Amino acid sequence: MPAPDAGVQRDAAFAPDAAVISDAGVLPDAGEPDPTAPYFEPSHLLEVEIELGAADWDLLRAESREFPGLLIGEGCLDEPFYSPYTYFPAKVTVDGETLEQVGVKKKGFLGSLSEVRPSLKLKFDELVPGQRLGGMERLTLNNARQDASFLRTCIAYETFQRAGVPAPRCNFAHLVVNGEDMGVYVHVEAMEKPFLRRHFDDDEGLLYEGTLSDFRDGWTGTFEKKTNEEAPDDRSALLRVVAALELPEAELEDALEEVLDVDAFLTFWATEVLLAHWDGYSGNTNNFYVYQEPLSERFYFMPWGPDAVLSPSPFLPEGTPNSVLATGLLTRRLYEHPQIRARYLERLSALLTDAWSEAEVSRYIDQAVPLIGPRVLQPQIFNNAVGELRQAVAARRAAIAPELLAGGVDWTTPLRGSPCWTEVGSVLGELRTTWGTHPAQNPFDTGTGTVAVTFQGNAFSGVTVGGSAGYGVNPDDQGQAVFILPAFLADNAIVAVYVATAPELVRPGSSIEIDFGQTRAAILYAPRPGAELQVVGWLGNGRIQVIDGGLTNGAPVHVTIDAAILGQGSL
Repeated sequence: MPAPDAGVQRDAAFAPDAAVISDAGVLPDAGEPDPTAPYFEPSHLLEVEIELGAADWDLLRAESREFPGLLIGEGCLDEPFYSPYTYFPAKVTVDGETLEQVGVKKKGFLGSLSEVRPSLKLKFDELVPGQRLGGMERLTLNNARQDASFLRTCIAYETFQRAGVPAPRCNFAHLVVNGEDMGVYVHVEAMEKPFLRRHFDDDEGLLYEGTLSDFRDGWTGTFEKKTNEEAPDDRSALLRVVAALELPEAELEDALEEVLDVDAFLTFWATEVLLAHWDGYSGNTNNFYVYQEPLSERFYFMPWGPDAVLSPSPFLPEGTPNSVLATGLLTRRLYEHPQIRARYLERLSALLTDAWSEAEVSRYIDQAVPLIGPRVLQPQIFNNAVGELRQAVAARRAAIAPELLAGGVDWTTPLRGSPCWTEVGSVLGELRTTWGTHPAQNPFDTGTGTVAVTFQGNAFSGVTVGGSAGYGVNPDDQGQAVFILPAFLADNAIVAVYVATAPELVRPGSSIEIDFGQTRAAILYAPRPGAELQVVGWLGNGRIQVIDGGLTNGAPVHVTIDAAILGQGSL
């Protein structure tokens, strides 16, 4: 099939409008036809086929970031997080057009990692200089591992665009690798110079990706430079923002205006909050880009990785406001500044009117579901996730509006500490139950096992142990295989081991690495029955051994867990 017709018009109901809040450096269209536009047409599902050597595919899928090594030790923020991924040669066909030599590699930080359905980058000129596909240098295909609806990323980027914030274009692709159906992927525009040229007067500025990065002492090392890589890594531009944020309130606004387009940032920040983008800059100092525009030498923020928008955060404390996120130092200082707080609240209120329409988002969902639904690999999980997304869209205005009417609410969460973790203990457990018992109202009635924990030099053993196993039902583990191993301690406190992993890894005899990518595990604690369980550490440097396990209701489940506890805190 040829490339999609460049004359096809996208649905105007959810197309990016002119900048309704701030131009944020966005340029009007130059009037020249964009040959890449058809590949991002929302009503078109790209058909992508990749053929590469079976051994290369196995190597590509197995490449992964070592989670404990990323965040353990006091110096974990000293430099950008390393990338272990390498390009492999492949034949790629997109909508019937074949390129014989294309570089393909895995992508992802932690939450999207998968050995079964990896996110991928396709670089057309990696092996053949100057090679393009319809003007495109690359394809970025995200597996949407944290979003079973596949829709959140595109909804988020469209909303940022409507607000006037430079954001990637986005649609969907159906992927087949070596004849195997990999299902639906989200196709996202790469944050490269072509993107910068579409939004800024000059593409020769400094572009940084922020990953657990902030404008505070000790946190700028993880900013990864994405342009001018051959030049010395001079971070003075970032450090000027750090210096401005160290000034007293009376000097803050003027100093920041020298290094940051504050008005554009207010729009970016308010849009993150509008979308409940808890894993972005304002909620987690993560998943964002900053670009220093050369003429003004001021930074502009741009969104990235919004696949968990419009969903609750697993990290922010209960009671976190709906109308503000201020985990980053920049957002915190601005929110503490009375005049800037007022501007921010006005901006968020304007966005609710000018850039957010439940009817238009719902119409987008209505159009996307029949487009991608026939190609998803787990239709029931997909349908459930779409239903939850619809509810989140319908409820978002009502969650924010009362706080705005009250004149805003205070942000009381303490400034976050370093994400660098230390090994604080270990856990050894054994679970026996049957599949389908999770979620259980009382897991002590549905299984049994053993639990032995050491934590900060103290040893604890389970007196009474329960257990359950089944598919996850929460937004952050829906569709994953979940194991719960709770235990009463001698003092009647409760310790629970939580594991969420890819279902395809659960088979008798398998050994599953706890990598925080495909497999996440945590230790939870409550001081007494009835108290809320709180995460006191994440598990790493360990494995889950599946002795017996099936994914049909009633099938016996027998697993063991042996891992280190990473984090801070106390029992």
